[in-house]
This record gives sequence, structure tokens and C-alpha cells, in this order.
Amino acid sequence: MRPSSQPPGPAPPPPAARRMCEHLVRRPGLEVYGAELELTCLGGPEAGKNTANRVASTLRGLTDPAGSTGRRLPFEWWRAPAGGVGATYAVTPSVAAIFLAALVR
Repeated sequence: MRPSSQPPGPAPPPPAARRMCEHLVRRPGLEVYGAELELTCLGGPEAGKNTANRVASTLRGLTDPAGSTGRRLPFEWWRAPAGGVGATYAVTPSVAAIFLAALVR
């Protein structure tokens, strides 16, 4: 087999980051709290661990694949209001449609 002349693509995202992205994509246009992502995608809270940090560090696993291809992350996020905990995340309906079409293939 002849070696490819193209450089290898980015590494796939870590499984937990992929689960979070899929969770958001299946809720287009809805704002999802970090606590929901922790519960549904990371198996729930972990003693002594900060929810906001767990979610943010997991989603950071999408940064390298997106950045190495020059693309933006597929979701938006907003900091918690003063006194709040964690961030809120969402995927726009148009971005969700693209990802859902790819998941169906």
C-alpha cells in the first residue's frame, strides 16, 4: 500500500467530549447547564470535583481537533451570572443539523 501524501488528520475527540457534543447537538437551540452535561455524559458528580471544571476540561478535548483544522467549536457557551456556578452551553439549530446528518451516515 502506498503511503498517503496528505498529513494525518486531527486525532478524534476523547469519548466524553464526543458524548457532550452529541448531547448538545440533539438539543438544538436549547441552553444546557454544565450540571446536566456532567450528569448525563460524565456519570454524575464526582466527590471533591468541581462540576464547572470537569465539564470545561472535558470540552477542551474538542479544542485541538477544531483548532488544527481552522474550525470553530460546534457550540457556544456563556459564563454563569455573578454568584452562579458553571457555564451554559448550546448548539445552534443549523450546526446541529450538519452534525446530526453526519451521525446518521
